[in-house]
Amino acid sequence: MREILWKTLIGSLGYLAIAVGCLVQWNGPHAWMRLDWFAGGYFTLRILGSLHSIASSLGAFRSRPVRQEWWALNSDPEGPQWVMVLMALDLVVFLDYGHWRFTPGLERPALQIIGLALYLAVTVWQIWTDSYLARYFDKTQTPLEPMNKGPYHYVRHPRYGAAIAGKVAMALTFGSLFGWLLVVAWGLLLLNKIEIEEKHLRKLFGMPYESYARTTAKVFPGIY
Repeated sequence: MREILWKTLIGSLGYLAIAVGCLVQWNGPHAWMRLDWFAGGYFTLRILGSLHSIASSLGAFRSRPVRQEWWALNSDPEGPQWVMVLMALDLVVFLDYGHWRFTPGLERPALQIIGLALYLAVTVWQIWTDSYLARYFDKTQTPLEPMNKGPYHYVRHPRYGAAIAGKVAMALTFGSLFGWLLVVAWGLLLLNKIEIEEKHLRKLFGMPYESYARTTAKVFPGIY
């Protein structure tokens, strides 16, 4: 358990270090010029969200079945591979912001402020979601019941909804065309994961989940 925890922590922080490194002007006189208020705010929020997510998931590390359920490995074993591919492609957004700036017209302070504000809301939503999910996985329920407290009272897949909104926030904050292309790619991946997970949850919970699904939106209340 401790080994898996440390690997997750090192992997998350290592990725963020690489992402920040993509902004550094290694051969210029102002190395940290592109780590401005927008980029700095984004990465600060992302670090806080990542640390809270890891801390919340400590209970999921206690056994392999719980860990697989937390990371949806039992319903979508190939999902993490595609997530890692898209995370690698996310680095292109940071390289574009730090060096290339192919679409400077998208880099507007008003839009960046909106993006950062959206990402703040996403971070708060993710922390709220992970807190409730951690409590759910921390106890044994007999019989099993679908999670319907906190953010799950409003949507069935709040983490995926937050992830999609987070990619929109990233595209706005960094003003990159690559970011918007990745919004589409992430959206397709996450919506597919939702469909796969829906089948798993219906099989796992049966009628209680069917009743829950009839009264609760999938991702965005009143929209989808």
